[in-house]
Amino acid sequence: MKYTFFPTGLVLLTLSLLSVFACKDPVNPCVQTLRQRDGALIQRADSLIFRRTEFTLEPYRAELEKLRAEEKQIFKEVENCDFGKDLQAYNYWYRGRLKFPGKVEQELQRIERDSVK
Repeated sequence: MKYTFFPTGLVLLTLSLLSVFACKDPVNPCVQTLRQRDGALIQRADSLIFRRTEFTLEPYRAELEKLRAEEKQIFKEVENCDFGKDLQAYNYWYRGRLKFPGKVEQELQRIERDSVK
């Protein structure tokens, strides 16, 4: 009688531990892919802005405009993505990246402002 509790208890413990992992929501591949692409874009923009002294104005602006076009494409895809219950990803995009100008847009605005002076 005392030996039947141990296997039963072990089975129940194992099932309860497995249910914790089974109840976790899977990561939405759309959200994960967009976040990775955005991270790579930000990294390329940082690198370009850091090396801006190596370029003349027109090639630098052209590269920034390419990055801005890619950023706009990512933003369009974000609006078609279903975030589900992933509040952290939703806030990253809708309360951060889409709401405020990014580094690329700020740099383009700075160039425009400086060229007018």
